[in-house]
Order: sequence, then structure tokens, then C-alpha cells
Amino acid sequence: MLGLVRPLIARVSRRTPLGFKQLTHDKLRLLVALSGIAFADVLMFMQLGFQRALFDSNTRLHRSLDADIVLLNPQTQNLISLVDFPRRRIYQALDVPGVAAADAIYGTITTWKNPETRDDKALIVFGIDPDRDLFAMTASAGKNIA
Repeated sequence: MLGLVRPLIARVSRRTPLGFKQLTHDKLRLLVALSGIAFADVLMFMQLGFQRALFDSNTRLHRSLDADIVLLNPQTQNLISLVDFPRRRIYQALDVPGVAAADAIYGTITTWKNPETRDDKALIVFGIDPDRDLFAMTASAGKNIA
């Protein structure tokens, strides 16, 4: 079997490397084609980076919650349109066996006026019990929350 493969490899290796000659015949054309492919790759990786950054920034609050289960009002659509949750539901959750603690997080959108520039900015403000550690935040804002 090996005796049949060696002559075949020898015949193929003696052939003119047509594909390589076509690529290197016009060097400027090869350079333009490679730069076009490289540009498309850079754009694709930039889009993937933007997608990842958008996802990470939108899920940072959810990932930072130090909770096993989070209960929301069924009418809540997103963080911008939070609907109040009845406090009695929190007490009902505490009655479930195995639940160690139940805390409320209040959120709303408000505007803040910069005293120096007088520009208005929209902020999402959360109210929590300061004695409880509801968020597993890192010490530095630049670090990722894993």
C-alpha cells in the first residue's frame, strides 16, 4: 500500500504549483485582496466586541445581585418601567422553607442637573437597605463582575 502512495506523492510534488503562481503573479493584486480580507476581519471582530460590550453593560446589574431567586411584578417589562411589588409578597417569600432572607429593591428613573454645566442627565436610582449586602460589587469600578 505504501509503495503505491509514494509514486503518487512524487508525481504531485513535481507538478507546477499553479495556485501559488496565480497568487504571486500580480503582487499588488494579492496585497489588495489580503488587505480587503483583513479589513473585513477587523470589522467583524469590532462588531463582536460591540455586541459583547452591549450585553455586558445591560446585564451588569443582574449579575451583581447577590441572590438565588429574584421576584418581579408580572407587569414589569424592563428596568426602565419597574412596577412596584407588594410588600406582603416579600413576607410570603420569607415563609417558604429554606429562605434565609428577603429584601426589596426599589428603582425609578430621575433626572439630575449637573451644577457646573447645567446639563440634565437621566439616571436610574435604586433604593436598598444599606445594612444588607444585596450587590456583590467589586471594590474597583473598572473590574469585571463575574
